[in-house]
Formats: sequence, structure tokens, C-alpha cells
Amino acid sequence: FPQASQHRSMERCAATSGDGAAVPPRARGAKMPPRVVKVCARPRALACLASLACAGAAVGRGLGLAFSGGGPSGLARGTVQPPRILCSGSHDECANPKPLEHRGQARRSRDGSTPRLLRRRSSAASLATDQTRGSLPPLLQLSRSAALWKIALPTIAIGLLRSAYGIIDSIWVGRLGAAQLAAMGASSFAFWVLLLLGEVASIGVHSVAAAREGNGSRDGVGEAVIQGLWFSLICGLLSLCLTPLISMYFQLLGVASNSEVLAAGSEYLRGLVWGALPFTASGVLASGFKGIAELRPVLVVNAVCVALNFVLDPVFMWGWFGVPAMGVAGAAHATNLCALVSCVISFRMLQKEDVPLKWRPPDWKIVAQIMRIGLPISLGGLLFTVIYMVLGRLLGSLGGANLAALGLGHRVEALAYTVSEGFGAAAATTVGQWLGAGYAKEAREAATYTARAAALVMLPLAVAFLAFARPIIALITTDPATVGPAVSYLRIVGATFSFMGIEHAFDGALTGAGDTTPCLVWGFVLNAIRIPIALWLCQSYGVEGVWIAISFSTVLKAFAMCWAFRRS
Repeated sequence: FPQASQHRSMERCAATSGDGAAVPPRARGAKMPPRVVKVCARPRALACLASLACAGAAVGRGLGLAFSGGGPSGLARGTVQPPRILCSGSHDECANPKPLEHRGQARRSRDGSTPRLLRRRSSAASLATDQTRGSLPPLLQLSRSAALWKIALPTIAIGLLRSAYGIIDSIWVGRLGAAQLAAMGASSFAFWVLLLLGEVASIGVHSVAAAREGNGSRDGVGEAVIQGLWFSLICGLLSLCLTPLISMYFQLLGVASNSEVLAAGSEYLRGLVWGALPFTASGVLASGFKGIAELRPVLVVNAVCVALNFVLDPVFMWGWFGVPAMGVAGAAHATNLCALVSCVISFRMLQKEDVPLKWRPPDWKIVAQIMRIGLPISLGGLLFTVIYMVLGRLLGSLGGANLAALGLGHRVEALAYTVSEGFGAAAATTVGQWLGAGYAKEAREAATYTARAAALVMLPLAVAFLAFARPIIALITTDPATVGPAVSYLRIVGATFSFMGIEHAFDGALTGAGDTTPCLVWGFVLNAIRIPIALWLCQSYGVEGVWIAISFSTVLKAFAMCWAFRRS
């Protein structure tokens, strides 16, 4: 420091005693108290001591993770904060430091630039004080493990509950007759396309809402949800425009033009088209909850709506309590009504989470951002379905029972897929919030931790499928022609469940980062290579060659998603 500045600094420190009492000004030529001279008269030595203390605090924080529980929450459980050594203000400012302002302001220096210390920091140094920790969203103040399971467990439960919609409809529609049940099955691909259209909004809103929650802007979360609802309205109108193409859809599937299946299927699908808007809107509102890491309301709403769907299906199908009988279309209308109830309840509960949902005109810039993030994931899902249709034709040429085995394998595998989706949602939320808060390194560490946890959790599930594949299939069917290939499917595909978890974790991390184009590119390429590999391997291994091709591409996708996220 310049000499004059040094003397001014010494006088500021000497102007107040340790107990806060005023001290008379120093007379000209008088000596400084020994204690003050030791500290203030050697600024270079003080800087060296400060550097050593900061380094020691960082190392100690890193070594103390094992004892404090790991992650950002260690300081909240009693670890000692590093001492405040450097001070550029008065003694009063040192004794009574001002709390940090908004997290976006706290990471800016006086000239508006980002301080170098915060541009390059370890996770220990970046979360060194309770004041800094207090400026983060509640999710990021938890340990990594607690933050992960806070998102993953409810997401897994929600996925299982949503799969119950189709099961309940199948139970009641099956009582109408075989033709109605076949019509419902034939409509599943079209309904899947409608859901993928709605996923564009929900995926985009999840990413944007998580980033704005990390930045401390609940208003921004509300704005993202409202713009997602506008996009839902667009999706609903597009779905209604597709209604005249329903008959052409069933003709492409090879359904006879005068059959009972065509009539029942058209009736069921026309009912589902009206539910595209509430289904998409409920997904957007659920993504708002995911963005702020509060999923218990979504879990409660889904549980209520699944129970309501079970009650309303027979009422609408057979016309109980004065309701007109609608047949197979009644199942569709009951599901639509449950989705509408979910929207109303979720909207109100999201407002109670301090998310301001004020209606505003469409902001096409935000709508385009939502579409840019969500569209690659939805296109990837659509292309994935087309690829499986090609594989289905290949399996059909090897024997009709093989196609049934693939369907059974998918139903059982849905459990592992739902678990993997839970880890993907956790990665999307934590990565999005860390990036919104301005901590890129912590975002990468959170994604890596989630991928490791997913691999470990999926490992016992893989072992269970390897060991109990035959008893599991025997619970569903006893047809010997179907049991054999279905058991081999579970064993071969189940061996790669850990890689499936890694793939979904990094896929979610890319979603949280808003960089979903690699998910589309690598997903399409590595799913498409299943076809030539299956054609080659089935010549030597039969139907098991198709299962090996599926497993091999799953392993490749895990490594590709990891590589894509590291380069993101």
C-alpha cells in the first residue's frame, strides 16, 4: 500500500478500542500500540498470512467433508467457518459486516465484473461461509445425497402413478370386449405422439424454471410456467387439427375399414385428442414444481387423480348416476377430466409455493427458448419409437412370439426406466439451479455424483432381473413360446441397467444446462445402429442377437452422454 494510505488505515484501526469505546487521536510523533503495529504495519506479511489461512481453510473444508456429511450442507452442521482476515473498510464495518445482498449482486465486484476468486473456486471455497450458503436456494443448501433423493424419489413415485392411468383404462376397457381393448392398444402410438408434443413444453419449462430458481427469481419461475401454459394451448390446438387424420392413422396400421376395432379406436382417440391441452398443461405445472425442487404436491395430486380415474372410468363408460354411457370413449373422457383436475389443483398449489402466476401475454422469446430446449428431447423420443417399429418388423419375421416377448420385456423394464428417469430429473434440477446461481463447477460435480448414484442403485436391480427373470415373466404369461425370448430379453438388457442410469443422469444434466441437441443427435445415431447390428447378429444368435444390439447401444449411449456433458 502507499505510505499515506497505510497511515490512514492504521488510524482507522486505532480509533476504536476492542470494547467499542472511542480512543483519542494519535498525537504527532507518538508511537502506535505494539499490537496494531504488528498487524497493520506489515501489509505484505498480512497478505501472506491471509493466503495461507484461506488455503488451509479450503483444505480443511475438503478433508472435513467426510465428517460433516459432504456437499454444501457441512457448514450447517457445526464446522468452523474460516476467519475473516482481510478488511478494506472501517473498524465498525469489520466488527459488524453487512449481510450479502442478492446472490447475483454478491458475486460482482464494484466495477461490475465477476471477481477472479469466484471465477475460479473450489467447491470448498465457493461455499465457505454461512452467509454465502444462505443466499442459495434451499435445495443447494442440502448435501448432495439429500438433494438427489429429494428430487429422485418423488419423481420415481410420480412416474409409477402415471403409468397406472393406462393400466386402469385397460382393466375397465377389457370388460367391454376384445375389440375395444384392441382398439385402445392400436391408439397407444398416436397417444404417445401427443404426449411427446406436450413434453416439449414440460422439458423446456423444467430447465428454465430451475435456472431462475438458482438465480433467486421466483418471478422468473412463474413467468416460465405461464409461457409454458401458452405453449400448451398451442399444442392443444394442433392436436385438434389432427382429428380428421384419425381414420388415416388406423388405415396405416392395417386396421380393416369396416371393423369394430376401427370404430372403437376412432371413438377412443377422438376423446383423447381433447385431453392434449390439460395433459400438457399439467406437465408444465409439474415442471414448475420440479424447477423449485418441491415435488410433494405433485405426488399428492397424481395419487388423487389416479384414484379419481379408477372411479370415473366405469361411470363414464356405462353411464352410472345419470351420466350418458359413452363406451370406450368414456375412458378417454375420464382421463381428460382427471388431467383437468390436476391442472386446477397444481396451479393453486404452485401459487402457495410463492411462485407468482400472473397471466401475461405470450413472450415469444421465452416460448422459443422453451421450444429450443424441449423439442430435441421430444424428437428423439419420436425417432426412438420409429426405430422400435422397425425392430418390431424384424422380430415378427423371426416369430410372432418374439414380438410379444418384446412387449412383455418393455412392461417389466418400465420399472428400471422409471427409476432412471428419477435420476435424470434430479440431475436436471440440481444442474439447472447451480448454473442459475453461477456455479458451473458445482453443476458438473452434481451431475457426476448423480450418475454414480444412478449406476450404483441400478446395479442391484440388474442383479435381480438376472436372477429372477423367469419367475417374473411367469407371473405374466405361461406361454412357452413367449417365456423363453422374454426371459432372455430381461437377462441381456438387464445387465446394462447401470449404463441406462448413467445415460439418463447425463441426459437430465444436459437438459438442466439447456443443451439438449446432443441428446437428439447421439440418441438418434446410437438407437439407429441397433437395426444393422441386430440384422447382423440375428443371423448367428437368432432373437438374442436383437437383444444384444439393444444392450450394446445402451452402453454406447451412456459414454456418449457423459462425453457430451463434459464438452457442454
